[in-house]
Amino acid sequence: MDELKCTALALNEDETAHALIYSRMGRGAALLGGDAYPMQKNINAADWAARDTLQLVLGDETAEVFGQKDGSFPAALDALLYARWQAKKPGLIVLSCAAAEHNAQHLLEAAIACAVARHAQPGYLRYLVSDNAFCATLSDCAEWLIEADEKTAARLPLPKSDAVRCVPDLSPYALRRTRMLGGAGAMAAVCACLAGVETLGEAFKDEDIRTLLGRALTEEMPPDAGFSRTENLQYAVQVCSYLENACAGEKWPEMGENLLARYVRAILPAMTEYEQKSAALPRRLAFAVSALIMLYSGVRPDDQGVYTLAGKDGSMPVLDRAEALRAFSRLSCDMPCEALAYAALSDCEIWGCDLREIEGLEELATEQLRDMQLLGVCEAMRKAGK
Repeated sequence: MDELKCTALALNEDETAHALIYSRMGRGAALLGGDAYPMQKNINAADWAARDTLQLVLGDETAEVFGQKDGSFPAALDALLYARWQAKKPGLIVLSCAAAEHNAQHLLEAAIACAVARHAQPGYLRYLVSDNAFCATLSDCAEWLIEADEKTAARLPLPKSDAVRCVPDLSPYALRRTRMLGGAGAMAAVCACLAGVETLGEAFKDEDIRTLLGRALTEEMPPDAGFSRTENLQYAVQVCSYLENACAGEKWPEMGENLLARYVRAILPAMTEYEQKSAALPRRLAFAVSALIMLYSGVRPDDQGVYTLAGKDGSMPVLDRAEALRAFSRLSCDMPCEALAYAALSDCEIWGCDLREIEGLEELATEQLRDMQLLGVCEAMRKAGK
């Protein structure tokens, strides 16, 4: 594993506020915005522990490498905070940027485990938990959200930036990000691949795909999370802009990685919530499911056992769960649409549940699969997007 680096930053021009960035991926400083002033790289953080100007610690380590071993962010954080406790300095604000839900809580638990294993001093444990503020963060389109109460938010020495905002609870924002950004990205990847479009950027220039995604984003994907319709519409615009620009160059197979997991997290819950709220099926989200069935029913294992799809330039690998792809490989995209809808929707190995239990979905999927078989993908997409 690569060595965990630490960089010191000045957060204002007169250097009265400092931050330490623990980064394995090199993006920690960028999250603070363009007004942070790099000072020293690859420093010994313990030398900074007693500085009165030190206020903030940020780590961008991912959930997969959270742990208590030497070289991990929790271990480095424990060493820093223990030295600061010994120097009788006030606690710090710790921002966790791991790509995981409840990332601050996971980080605190790992830091406590380090403290128990290495120091076992009740006074330090109280200091670790009570004097330091562990804040979860969420990178959402072009915005960085920090979960902080009013007291902690007032203490945060962050540069003024429209791209950084404190909120009291990240949960509704995380849910909206999963449903809308995650769902739209997965849906766009499926539609692009079926339509023979190479990149996500090109997908958003395709009128049929853009119309379908736009209607799904604005009418069917927004969760019941306390946002107004205007706020959800504004966020839908941000999602489209982010996928079209920041993710423009993504191609298959990367843009289609783990599609089934993304559907289970985003598309299926959105369908269920919409159906319960509106007493009607969301036709565009249903088309997303039908389109995935049509796409994956063409997978076949190659000589090395890698599941692939036929593309215009040869076979394309599929990066998804092998057991689900095995189930799809027993189907064919040109089999009778009634049988295809029944077999795919009812397979709990694929979805984790029997999707035929969603009232009317089997009939609608049959209709949409028939449209794709007889009218072609683009015309079927155009019909679903109306």
